[in-house]
Amino acid sequence: MNINYDTENYRMPHSLAYHVVVNALEGKSGWTPMNRFSSAISHIIGGHLPYQRYHAAGKARMLAKTGAGVIERMVNDFLATDMNPGYLLLSSFQQETDVLTAFNAYNQSARLGVQTRLGTHGYARRSGNQSAVQLENEAAAHAGRTELDDPDPCRQGTLAIVETMLSTTRKNALLPHGPQKRSLTSMARLLGVESSTAAEVAILFEQEGYLPIADVARSLGCHQRTLERRLRESGITAESLRQASRLVRASHRLASPDSLTTIAFAEGFSDLAHMTRAFQHASGMPPSLIRKLIRLPHVP
Repeated sequence: MNINYDTENYRMPHSLAYHVVVNALEGKSGWTPMNRFSSAISHIIGGHLPYQRYHAAGKARMLAKTGAGVIERMVNDFLATDMNPGYLLLSSFQQETDVLTAFNAYNQSARLGVQTRLGTHGYARRSGNQSAVQLENEAAAHAGRTELDDPDPCRQGTLAIVETMLSTTRKNALLPHGPQKRSLTSMARLLGVESSTAAEVAILFEQEGYLPIADVARSLGCHQRTLERRLRESGITAESLRQASRLVRASHRLASPDSLTTIAFAEGFSDLAHMTRAFQHASGMPPSLIRKLIRLPHVP
């Protein structure tokens, strides 16, 4: 499969970029497992960062002559702990064409500083019972480029996400029971922070749904003020953990036959409009669009 990569820049105010590419390009040193956990929780709730940071980090990487391989490794490192509803969708498919359709839909829906469009052509050649898909990336050059055009490292970061999504999709197609659902529990375990107070609270919300913070404290055997203090020391709040777990739980239920209103009330949103705003802020897509993409006809 060949991928045609094309971008179109917008001068809209307050435009955004996906957090994984921003964090990867910035390449901050000093990340601790707890920093990563706190960041991952934050980016479940709001998966985008200012476009200016993305563009500036890309220019800095270009000046430093950072190779595409380094950028790809850094992107994949952050994707490993990405639980944003948008990425949960994009990593759940079993057909590559579904990934590209969903990625293009995300780009059209989210308020991005650079809109990316992916088109495909090419072939899949079969060897026995295995399908070997050839992947080529072509960064389309634009005439009359402006200062807002993505620096090459930005393009490389975006393509790294696409490559990882396609690789994940091929693996999903081989799993007998379909793709495994990501969870806050597995993310905390991956980072090695599952015994931290913040992770224990997140996992409790994930398992039990909405709980008052006083009940959470009792379940963990401590006073509410003690719990809140420990969370502040980790740079996180109980409300952010509740909202993140609520979004993840609701994301996994979008594939069910339940109505969106039923899901909204069951997961602790005040109404469907509240859940829609939360998903739009988190992933750039309303839950109705995510559900539509989940239900794409799977044509080989």
